[in-house]
Amino acid sequence: MPKHGEVIVIGDANVDIIVHYPSFKNEARTLVEFRNPVMVGGGTASNTAHALGVLGVHCAFVGTVGDDSYGRFALADLAEAGVDVSLLSVRGDLNTVGVFAFVDERGERYLWGWPRENQSFKVIDESEELFRRARNAAWVHSSGMSLVYDTSARSTIIKVFREAYAAGVPTSFDLNLRVDDGVLDPDYAAALQEILPFVTHLLGSGPDEYAYLGDGSWKDNARALSNQKRIVIARDGSRGCIAFTDTQCLELPAFKVTVEDTVGAGDDYNAGYIYAMLSDHSLAEALRYGNAVSGFAVAHKGARTTPNARELEEFVKTHSAI
Repeated sequence: MPKHGEVIVIGDANVDIIVHYPSFKNEARTLVEFRNPVMVGGGTASNTAHALGVLGVHCAFVGTVGDDSYGRFALADLAEAGVDVSLLSVRGDLNTVGVFAFVDERGERYLWGWPRENQSFKVIDESEELFRRARNAAWVHSSGMSLVYDTSARSTIIKVFREAYAAGVPTSFDLNLRVDDGVLDPDYAAALQEILPFVTHLLGSGPDEYAYLGDGSWKDNARALSNQKRIVIARDGSRGCIAFTDTQCLELPAFKVTVEDTVGAGDDYNAGYIYAMLSDHSLAEALRYGNAVSGFAVAHKGARTTPNARELEEFVKTHSAI
C-alpha cells in the first residue's frame, strides 16, 4: 500500500455527460442500439484525485466548483470516493462546466463544454493552509487544463508547485497541451516554462503532445525534457508508455482489453503511476501500474470506473500485455 501522507491534487473539476454514438447491431444495419446519456464526475485533475481515492490513497483535492447542480454532483462524487474535499471551494458566482463527451464506435471521444462564461475551474484562491499542506504532502499533482488561461488557477498552481518542490515533495504534471492548427498556444507555452522547473514527473501523450515541445521527433523532445531531477512519461495509447530519465529509456506495453471509451484514460494512468511510486515500486512497475489502471478504465464506460487496490492487483495478474 502507498506510503503514509497526503497527496494534493490541484486543478479542474467538472462533470462529464457521456453520449455514445448509436451503434448497428447487425450487418444489414437494420438494428440500432441507442444508449442513454450518463453523467459522471469529470475534470482532468479531479479524475486523477478520484482514482487515487478509490485506490485507497489519502488524497485531498484543491479546486473550485459552482454552487449549482453540476458542482454539487462533482463534490459528492469526490467525497464518495474518499477524497478530502475540505480545500474544494464552492462559489455561487461561478459555473461548473458540463463536458459533453461524444463517444464513437472505437471508444474515441469528442468533447464540448458548457457553460462558456464564469467557469469555476479557472479560479483557485491562494491560502497559507494550502501552501502548508503542499509543503508537507507526500506528492503534489496537477494538470495543464488549469494553466490554459491567465487566471488565479494558473498562478496558484505554479506557486503550490514551487512551495512543494522547495520542500522536497515529488510533483507530477500532466501536460494537456493546447494546440491550434499545429501551433502550441504561446501563452500556455510560457506558463509551462514557468512551472516546469518545479516538476519532477512530467506526463503527457507522446505523438499528440511532446511532438510540439521541440524541433525533433516526439521521443527526442520527451527525452530532452528529462534530467537528473525529472522523469518524463510519454503515454502512447494502445502501444503503452515510455519513460525517459537522464540515464535510461523504459518502454512498457499496454494491456489487452476491449475498449469501451477512452474518457479520462490519461488521468487514470496518472493515478496508477502515482499509486505505484508511493508504494515504493520501481519505475518499470510504476509504468505497468499506470497502464493497468488505464487499461481497466478504458474497458468500462466513463472516467469514474477505475479499480480499487484489490481489483487492480487482480487485473495485473490476469491480463497480459499486448
